[in-house]
Amino acid sequence: MKVERTLGLGLAFLLPFLVVAAPESAAKRGTAFAKVPKQALVELKATVGKPFSAGLVFVNGKFLDPPYKVERYGTALRINGVQVTNEIIPWTEFLKTQPGARIEKIEVHQSADSPEANSAPVAAASVSEQEEMGPVVEEQEPETTAASIDDIDDLFDDDPKPAKKAGEAMAGEAAEEVPIVKTSPQTTPAPKHVTTKIVFEGEFKHNSTTKKFLEKINKEREAVETTLRKGGSCFFGTRYKPVSRDRFLTEMFLSSMPDVMKDNTSFNQFSSAARAKGITFLSESVMRDLFRNRIDCFRLQARAKAIKDAGKMGTTR
Repeated sequence: MKVERTLGLGLAFLLPFLVVAAPESAAKRGTAFAKVPKQALVELKATVGKPFSAGLVFVNGKFLDPPYKVERYGTALRINGVQVTNEIIPWTEFLKTQPGARIEKIEVHQSADSPEANSAPVAAASVSEQEEMGPVVEEQEPETTAASIDDIDDLFDDDPKPAKKAGEAMAGEAAEEVPIVKTSPQTTPAPKHVTTKIVFEGEFKHNSTTKKFLEKINKEREAVETTLRKGGSCFFGTRYKPVSRDRFLTEMFLSSMPDVMKDNTSFNQFSSAARAKGITFLSESVMRDLFRNRIDCFRLQARAKAIKDAGKMGTTR
C-alpha cells in the first residue's frame, strides 16, 4: 500500500508537466533543421572548438547539458553533436563559384491522380548565362467572350446600343430561337512549377569567394562559443533565428525560470509569471518552446545549483 501511495503521489506531481499548450502541426512547429549536403561535409570538413562548461544552450526549447563543444558542421553549426542552425551559407552558393557549374531547370508536374510530383529536366544553362537571362514568363491568350465583343462594339459605335440579354430580341426584330449547345466539362491542366538546381560534376576547389564564405561561418561559430564561455545563453529553433543573451540576463533567467516552469500549467499563466520575474527579453516563439519542455525545470535547477556551488553566480569570472 505504501509503495502504491508513493507511486500515486509521484504521478500526481509529474502530471502537470504533461499538460502542454494546444498542439501545433509538425509542419508549423518545425521538427528539424535542413540537412547539410554530404558534399559540403566532405569538402569543407569541420572546425571544432574545445569543450567548456559555461553558459546555457536550448534547442527548440530543450535544454542541452554542458560541457559544450561548438563546431562548424559543413555549412551549419552543431553543439554537442546536435545541429542547431540551418545552412548559414547554402552549399549551392559555394558551387556557383566553380568553373563549369550550371543551373538546371526542373519542371515539376503535380498530377490529380497521385500526390507524387513528376519532374522532368529541361534545358540547362551555365551560371553566367542564367544571370544574363531574365525570368521566363508564359504568355496566355485572352479569352474572347460575348461581353468582350460587346465592349469592342461599344468602343467604336457612335450611337451605342444597350447590350442584349440572352434570348431577348430588340424592338422591331424577329425573335430568334437560340440553340442550346451542351459542352463537356473541361479538364483543368495539372499545375506546373519550375525549380532549379546547381549541377557541378568537377573537382571542388577553394577560391577567394569560398574562403570568405567559410570565414563568415567560422565567425558565427566563434560568436556562439564566446557568448557561452562568458556565461551567456543561446536559444536555437527551427521557427526563429538564433537568440543570444548576455550573462546578466542569463542569470536572471536561471534564477527564475525553473520555478515558473514548475508552477504554471497553461501557457498564459507561464508567460505572465515569466514577465513578472523580468523575463521579457524572449519572443513568444521561444517561450512556447520552453513551455513545451517544462520538465527541464529540474535540470535547470541542478545547473543553477552547480554554478552557485562553484562560486560563479553573480561574479565576473
